[in-house]
Amino acid sequence: MRRAVVTMLSLRAARAFLRPAVRAPLRRSVQVWSATESPQQQKPKKKKQQQKKQQKVQKGAATQASDSICSASEDFSQWYSDVIRQADMVDSSPVKGCMVIKPWGMAVWDGLKDSLDKKIKKSGAQNAYFPLLIPRSFLSKEAEHVDGFAKECAVVTHHRLKGDENGLIPDPDAELDEPLIIRPTSETIIWHMFQKWISSHRDLPLKINQWANVVRWEMRTRPFLRSSEFLWQEGHTAHATSAEAIATAEEMLDVYADVVENVLAVPVVKGKKSAIERFAGADETYTIEALMPNGWALQSGTSHFLGQNFARAFDVYYQNKEAKRDLVWATSWGVSTRLLGALVMTHSDDAGLVLPPRIAPVQVARGVLLCLRDGVRSPVDPRAGRSGAHRQGRGEGPRGYTDRHVVGRQGRRRVRSIGSPRES
Repeated sequence: MRRAVVTMLSLRAARAFLRPAVRAPLRRSVQVWSATESPQQQKPKKKKQQQKKQQKVQKGAATQASDSICSASEDFSQWYSDVIRQADMVDSSPVKGCMVIKPWGMAVWDGLKDSLDKKIKKSGAQNAYFPLLIPRSFLSKEAEHVDGFAKECAVVTHHRLKGDENGLIPDPDAELDEPLIIRPTSETIIWHMFQKWISSHRDLPLKINQWANVVRWEMRTRPFLRSSEFLWQEGHTAHATSAEAIATAEEMLDVYADVVENVLAVPVVKGKKSAIERFAGADETYTIEALMPNGWALQSGTSHFLGQNFARAFDVYYQNKEAKRDLVWATSWGVSTRLLGALVMTHSDDAGLVLPPRIAPVQVARGVLLCLRDGVRSPVDPRAGRSGAHRQGRGEGPRGYTDRHVVGRQGRRRVRSIGSPRES
């Protein structure tokens, strides 16, 4: 048997020795340049290429670009799309301009929603829900409002389909008496209800909040940042005086800034919108703007002082303490899933998604193993090797894990949590 093995090895060695060598193509060491470029002009190009290579190496393993993630320095927009795709936060939808928020992305939104909802309720607002479909005539009541949203509205004209030779078509006999608008925002239908609910100064202030989806038809979309349908929170309040309404609008802007900075760890700047940029139908729009790494100023939340515009349009009067009828003063305020886009762009890098600990669905766990020695608890020093308790099978050395790679049913997802929940 040994001879057979030796013979086989000898034959393989002989074949390898007799096999003709494959010569690698020779590389020219002579510089080649075109007639229009001199060697001096090509030197700066080579220097730039070398500098780019050195920069990539210097980034290190932690921030080195993944094979499936474009570098943010090369193409920021593509990098953003790659990060949220690789993190498995969203997926494309068969409806153009709409997105499917997957469980991982929804978990981040739910964390933000829970934190913000507590502060909204603490301000005195109560949660409610209003219909998705709004009569077209409601939007026509406030002139500036209808002008601002007319081009973005999706309209329902029939309540039934029927089949024919070409498939399903709207049934001509099922045309609605009045077309219905799919909610772009809820001011109109909420103020229609306020007219029923408000009659006296004792009914004020009235503060209502709604968590819902809205539809604003967009031509150019990007997940979380701008889509035809998105999730959001919208608050609406009615007050007896303008000073009280303005104070509420400013208070809610402070609430947004607090949540975005302390939960999402995204710094923002508070300010007012110009007259051209104001919300349609508002007297004043307050905003928080977040500065992205590429220089974008991203509108991250708005709070509006609506004056008496909607109260006047929907006849919302109240009887004051002097038994006189007055129009109420209004505010509205909201944030949306756009905050998730700001979160991704602020913290992530070329290695993938990075989440602050207060919003990360998976937390980093660290612990210290205590060992009982002579009746006294003492921490196990990992540098000292295994303890006696470990050798006797009564314990283990200190362990920990990092959530840089979270493995789930959908495969490996690159995610990191910065800092520690106790440190933040």
